[in-house]
Amino acid sequence: MANVFTLRLQDLGRRLTPSSQSGVAPVSAWRTATLEALLLSVLGMAFSRWALPDDPFGLHQDFPWIWVVPALLAMRYGTATGVTSVVAFLLFWLLLPRAGLIAGGQEFPKGFFLGGLALTLICGQFADIWMARTRRLRAVNAYLDERLQTLTKNHFLLRLSHERLEQDLLAKPLTLRETLARVRQLSAAREAEPISRWPAPAAETGFDGVATNGLPGAAEFLQLLGQSCQLEIAALFAASGDDRHGGYTPNAVAVLGTPIPLAVDDPLFAYCLAEGRLAHVQTAEIAPAERSASRYLICAPLMPSRGAPVGVLTVEKLPFFALNDDTLQLLSVLIGYFADGVRLGRVAGRLLEALPDCPPEMALDIMRLHRIRIEAGIASSLVALVFSDDDVSLDLFAQVKRLKRGVDLSWELRGQRHRALITLLPLASTAAVDGYLLRIEAAMQGQSGTGGFVANGIATHSVQLGRIDPVDTLLGLVRRCAL
Repeated sequence: MANVFTLRLQDLGRRLTPSSQSGVAPVSAWRTATLEALLLSVLGMAFSRWALPDDPFGLHQDFPWIWVVPALLAMRYGTATGVTSVVAFLLFWLLLPRAGLIAGGQEFPKGFFLGGLALTLICGQFADIWMARTRRLRAVNAYLDERLQTLTKNHFLLRLSHERLEQDLLAKPLTLRETLARVRQLSAAREAEPISRWPAPAAETGFDGVATNGLPGAAEFLQLLGQSCQLEIAALFAASGDDRHGGYTPNAVAVLGTPIPLAVDDPLFAYCLAEGRLAHVQTAEIAPAERSASRYLICAPLMPSRGAPVGVLTVEKLPFFALNDDTLQLLSVLIGYFADGVRLGRVAGRLLEALPDCPPEMALDIMRLHRIRIEAGIASSLVALVFSDDDVSLDLFAQVKRLKRGVDLSWELRGQRHRALITLLPLASTAAVDGYLLRIEAAMQGQSGTGGFVANGIATHSVQLGRIDPVDTLLGLVRRCAL
């Protein structure tokens, strides 16, 4: 009981002595409220003295109207301000008789002042409670307003980001991985043919004479370039070995828009053939006068991994902002990927001779991705999972085969005691390989309820393309499987 009474007194003391630190009222507001309380008390006392000269405090009236002033101040500013007004009236009771302004010699009205103090405390308590609630509501509203402003800004940024993504989607509707998958589909029919039916490659410096125009799927490939790289006017010319037209067919095998005939004497075209790499109007190695005289914006030879170019791409028109490093790098990757598809027999032949059981499309993609790693620095990986021949392992093997993504290529190897599944992960770095293995392990645990790779006796091996020759890379991975 004593503790409760002590807490009540401490709470009353805090209310009577507000400060800026307690959050009741700032110092400046406390001073203003105190001055207003004293001024209104003086005015109230003066009005009561004028209205009732013989009884200014209203001791003998039906209602002590003088306590309206402390009550109003307490309801307006709180308990402390109301008590200040009560103290002012108490001082008036003590000082006014000495000044001769009211009759003296009266007994101190304890009940009168006690009742006025009680009324003031009740009104002050009511005001303090609602002011505390108001402060809490203001704090909550200030926080919510700040959050609303933050959400508004984030929503605005999200809207801008969404608009930017829409613009990028319209400009580049396909990702690099999807584009490479489309290029792979262009040569899918050719890859399905036996190796013996592939056209025999010509000399290293000549053209291999594939199909009628030398560039199978050229029209579809050029349309794909138009979507991915925002090309507006472009043409593909096949290599012919005829020096009269610069070694290329005078008529384009595929066009986008209405391009001009091949300009053999164009400085940009001559530079790209001499250097064997993509050239554009911002190439620093070309003289400014020659760049200005060129009809083309971009000239790029279709260079496979080995051998001479199988064709050349000329671009006459594309949006100004599309001529950037990202577009040029993507263009360089895609034409090299397509050129490797044209030279399929030569590119994949070495690997298929070393590993005849390897799927031809996987052999081609290994060579392609090896080149992408060398030229563009985009990593790709090979992952091998080695299983035992027992029934449980066979079930897990079948499950892992079903978890293959559409863009991945796999090769199943069988040995006397083990079987292995080698998966090619295009454009996958070391982190992507870790994610692939974690996904496989989590799927096995969720379906079979068994442990991970170690608990099921599954060995994992991985290697990145581009560090050594791709044939040696795949041979080394197969040996590590120890079938």
